[in-house]
Amino acid sequence: PSYDAYWQRINLEARAPEMAVPALNIGGWYDVFLRSTIGSYKTMTEEAATETARSGQRMIIGPWPHGWNQSALVGDQDFGPDALIDVEPLLLEWFDYWMKDGDPPDSKPIRIFVMGENVWRSESEWPLADTEYRPFYLHADGTLSPQAPSGQGQLGYKYDPADPVPTLGGNIMEPSLRGPYDQAPLDQREDVLRFLTEPFTEETEITGPVSAEIFAETIAKDTDFMAKLIVVKPNGVAFNLLDGVIRARYRKGYEEPELIEPGKVYKYTIDMWATSYLLSPGDRLRVDITSSNFPRLARNLNTGAPFAKTVEMEVAQQTIHLSEHFASRVILPV
Repeated sequence: PSYDAYWQRINLEARAPEMAVPALNIGGWYDVFLRSTIGSYKTMTEEAATETARSGQRMIIGPWPHGWNQSALVGDQDFGPDALIDVEPLLLEWFDYWMKDGDPPDSKPIRIFVMGENVWRSESEWPLADTEYRPFYLHADGTLSPQAPSGQGQLGYKYDPADPVPTLGGNIMEPSLRGPYDQAPLDQREDVLRFLTEPFTEETEITGPVSAEIFAETIAKDTDFMAKLIVVKPNGVAFNLLDGVIRARYRKGYEEPELIEPGKVYKYTIDMWATSYLLSPGDRLRVDITSSNFPRLARNLNTGAPFAKTVEMEVAQQTIHLSEHFASRVILPV
């Protein structure tokens, strides 16, 4: 799990300066490889060996899981007839240009599917140039708002690795679990903290990278913290948009594992990858905080032992700080 010499040797993304070929990068918002699709596009446009390769990158991201462009119905959500693209003409246009002196592709380098509005849009850069990164703060009363908390506040839960929160949607390879799903089956779990906005009063588009900054403490030497962004429709259906995780020992990066001090407050930055969704008036956003998402993510057994080297488990008491001094938040690209 650490980013050591073994992984460094086979990380192709880090070898972009050696590559001199254009590429058509195709992925989905619910694809298990979304981070790498965007990462490869960005790295190649900035670091590839030639200008032809740098300017020749193209990226298409639809409302799909892995195994893209197969159905407009993904998980519980139907993204409409425009969700599917006519792939063969697109590929022929691409290869005709680079291999047979055909006409250049007649579009901007990026095409994204804006979920919620369910339309395709062409863009020139990623992240989008006019993005405003807005913090939404988690409050002890369960609200989520642009206003920072004042005074003191915290909430807690117990994380038991023997009873992890089950995976319900998201970027996972397993076909029966991936995509957007109504989160209602998890509503009764007490090891999930939920924070909800007021209904949005106007259309609001969230397109780009999403992250969370969580101030937390635990009684364990190592544990996980997870954040999930959820769209709550006026009829009460709440489906997952994206999520992310941080393992405490990797809070400084995957090259610098370091166990934590039990009872000490740390700041954890959670990369939640990226999305594109248009909120309609009446929609709400919810952020769920927990410590497991199994089997999508391997359970942290809370002992501090090396990964996959023990079967011993410990229950961890987790505390999320929601105060003026420790203001936990999610940062949205609006």
